[in-house]
Amino acid sequence: MSASLPFPVEAPYRLDQVTAAPLAMTTLFLGQLVLAALVSHCAHHRRWRGWWLAAAGLVLSEVLFFTLASWGNSDTTKLSHYLPTTLEWVRGEPLWMALAPLIVRLPWRMSLVHGLVAGGYAALALLLARHWRRPVWGGWWALLICCSPLLRNFLQNGVSRQALLTLLLVPALLWAGRLALLSLWGTLLSTLGAATVHTTFAGTLLLALLPRMLLPGAPAGGVGPAPRSRGLLLALALTLLLVLAALVAPIMVSKLSFYVSRETYSSRYALSLPVQHLQLAMALGMLLGAWRERLGPRTLLACGHTRVLLLFALLYGLVQLSIVQGWLPQITSRFADALGLFLLVSWLAWLRRHRCLWAVLPALLVTLQYWLTDRLLASHALPCGRNDEFLCVPDRWPWQLRY
Repeated sequence: MSASLPFPVEAPYRLDQVTAAPLAMTTLFLGQLVLAALVSHCAHHRRWRGWWLAAAGLVLSEVLFFTLASWGNSDTTKLSHYLPTTLEWVRGEPLWMALAPLIVRLPWRMSLVHGLVAGGYAALALLLARHWRRPVWGGWWALLICCSPLLRNFLQNGVSRQALLTLLLVPALLWAGRLALLSLWGTLLSTLGAATVHTTFAGTLLLALLPRMLLPGAPAGGVGPAPRSRGLLLALALTLLLVLAALVAPIMVSKLSFYVSRETYSSRYALSLPVQHLQLAMALGMLLGAWRERLGPRTLLACGHTRVLLLFALLYGLVQLSIVQGWLPQITSRFADALGLFLLVSWLAWLRRHRCLWAVLPALLVTLQYWLTDRLLASHALPCGRNDEFLCVPDRWPWQLRY
């Protein structure tokens, strides 16, 4: 990105204009803890204007944090450098092709876009807490999701486009798993929007819809159009999806062929110790909740929320196994974070369904410990400028940067 040095032709793409700032970033994160506590305080005392203000402050804090922290990542750097001259890196992704002229005029370019995506993840948690009538937990859920080692590749490696795709498919997941009552119009629009974001749309949509296809049960109902217009709406949505699929299908097939025959890199983040610790903490929370509410095996298995949760726990375990055994890990590892988000959302839905939201605490503590010790406090030792690293922040203001 520097005018004085040639831009690298392969990762890592970062050259200069980065520095480690552990104290500043830790302070910014501690501010997020304060805002999360304020969200809980306002909800407990039913001060809803204060709740919305604290929630907005938390989302904006996440946007700023991830904007700065993703500045040293290869994916954001690559797109910030190439988007002004070529759209080759976003072929088959109409949204990014349309937004490219705007992105190159933003401060910090693609890093700010990534910050906005991370803010969307925080907003998702807060809105779910509000929708499920558990606003006291909204801020803590936002930190649980944004700091989660399950989403390290999405949020800490700057994989903004696939992260946004998965975020937009959460309403489809909630519909398919009967986890929330959502507007059919909104769900379809979100799904159609996701189709324009990333070439992994088809695979991720399939994962989101698996609960409806594999698990029996009556629909939960919800707000939506009248039955007479529902068929027309579904037909229109299906037609638009088919048109989009036809446009991007050649690129999807080309990418799939490349990953199967030539790609050798696969992420191993799903096998890391923080992920394993979090899985154990989530299982512990579920067991404690079942014990406290006296839920036996039959009662649990008869619950649709339990079956959805176990489905995504099994799928995530299969991804981990595929990486260990070498079963196309260059493909399966790219869906680990999407499954991680779906697993977290279905787990929170299970805790809410069985009235044991306090059981989130083991997983929250494991996540915050990982974030503070493994990421923030260790960031002083990052080789900023010599590698592509999360938490290597800009060393100058946006108008002083050289692209």
